[in-house]
Amino acid sequence: MARAARFPYLLLLLPILTLPGPVACGDEPDTTPDSGTQVLDAGTEDAGTEDAGSDAGVACTPSGWDAGTADVGVITDTSQDILVRLSAIPGLTVKENPNGARVPAGYRFFIMTFNQPQDHAHPECQRFEQRVTLLHAADTRPLVLSTGGYGVSVNPSRAELTQLLGANQLSVEHRFFPPSIPSPADWSHLTLRQSADDFHRLTQALKAIYTGKWVSTGASKGGETVVFFRRYYPNDVDATVAYVAPLARRDDERFPAFQAVVGGDAQAACRERLWAFQREVLSRRENMLALYRAYAEQQELTFTRLGFERALEHAVIETYFGFWQYDVPSRCTQSIPEPTATDEVLFAAMDYEVGLDSFSDKGLAGYDAYFYQAALELGWPQPYEAHLGALIQHPGTDTGDVYSPPGIPFVFRPEAMPDIQDWVSVHGERLMFIYGSLDPWTSAAYVLGNAQDSFLYTVEGGNHGSRISQLPPDVQAAAKAHIHRWMGIAPLKRSPKVSLAEEPPTFAPRLPPRLRTGLHR
Repeated sequence: MARAARFPYLLLLLPILTLPGPVACGDEPDTTPDSGTQVLDAGTEDAGTEDAGSDAGVACTPSGWDAGTADVGVITDTSQDILVRLSAIPGLTVKENPNGARVPAGYRFFIMTFNQPQDHAHPECQRFEQRVTLLHAADTRPLVLSTGGYGVSVNPSRAELTQLLGANQLSVEHRFFPPSIPSPADWSHLTLRQSADDFHRLTQALKAIYTGKWVSTGASKGGETVVFFRRYYPNDVDATVAYVAPLARRDDERFPAFQAVVGGDAQAACRERLWAFQREVLSRRENMLALYRAYAEQQELTFTRLGFERALEHAVIETYFGFWQYDVPSRCTQSIPEPTATDEVLFAAMDYEVGLDSFSDKGLAGYDAYFYQAALELGWPQPYEAHLGALIQHPGTDTGDVYSPPGIPFVFRPEAMPDIQDWVSVHGERLMFIYGSLDPWTSAAYVLGNAQDSFLYTVEGGNHGSRISQLPPDVQAAAKAHIHRWMGIAPLKRSPKVSLAEEPPTFAPRLPPRLRTGLHR
């Protein structure tokens, strides 16, 4: 009887078992519109096919990859050890806790890679290994599919939902973030659709083992990513909880409008303090540039992509944004010095809020994939700089297209994000969004529209780290009840205690140095 109940999941393995069945270049196996753009050369956009991001004229070097034969009997045999079952999945390479990390009680921890096509429309061509980690409790428990939208830590950690549900957790690294990068890499395949296809193949493979309910989750870019995945594969998971997930436009003017009045009257003094700080730093431009050059020499950093002049201005602009994103108003006088402070104190405050190394060549290169995605599809905030007037000598340059990696052409797709919002508003269901009222990214929050059985909650006074456990008790209870219902779990009389310190580390550009602890890759 148990075998019969699992039969539908055996069918999910078929697409994996058939790889790498050749798809002739130019074939159109999928007609769902792609949110990516094939760029043929600088300034030329492919006006032809709209498959998973591939071009009929793409040069294909056959990978020669062979999935081998899956032993379905082993994969679905619950009497077998989970390591044996995982290892039987074609394309999945599994190591159990190879670094001897401390694992949460009741779990086993695996670091894995899953072989993926660079272009899902042409799986016979270039492929790469996508890194994933797994916290396994029991195959019958719910599974939390988690991503940060960037890299993935190889240290075991549990997302808020994993802690609330006592669930298994599959953490996925986004394509084109190291080491999950094809070689050679064709950046035209770094699209929303190709990423969704990655998650789809992985989900199909693991559902043969984890036959319970699935919920996808992520914060910030990770929250965006799991919503994009639902747009293309709405039935792969049962529900989605997206934290602080923006849906931005190109040069999005909503961000400056939000920042100008963030916190309302209650935070007027803090906003004034930040503005005074910005003006003072830019008024001491030459002194600050001297400190920045000395800093670069000491840290052995180069600034050829932005140059010190632009890097300084961007750091000033981003200090204001970063304060509201990652800091709290109660620390305003502590984090942001008076205009009478010394050059060194002002300089250190910027480093505290945004990390001045973030604007170096090395700092930018670590997030090239994000900046490319922003320039291609995700959009970016319009810089909040008009209030600084003539003190800004490089206006309009703190933008996604400027930060996009040099030499890699792109054409921005203005329809990509509206397509996602339209899907949420018209077809979305079992979606939950969590935002912070002070977080600048909330200015680009999703709109539920007519989404069914879906909810949006805002943590009052919350920043970019806002979570369900920070909501008022009655709102928390309601949110948790929806999640338990989606997962088919009876409401708990006492909810498990959540430790936000146990959550996965944050990956993000311009992440303050104080928040970079634990980013072991």
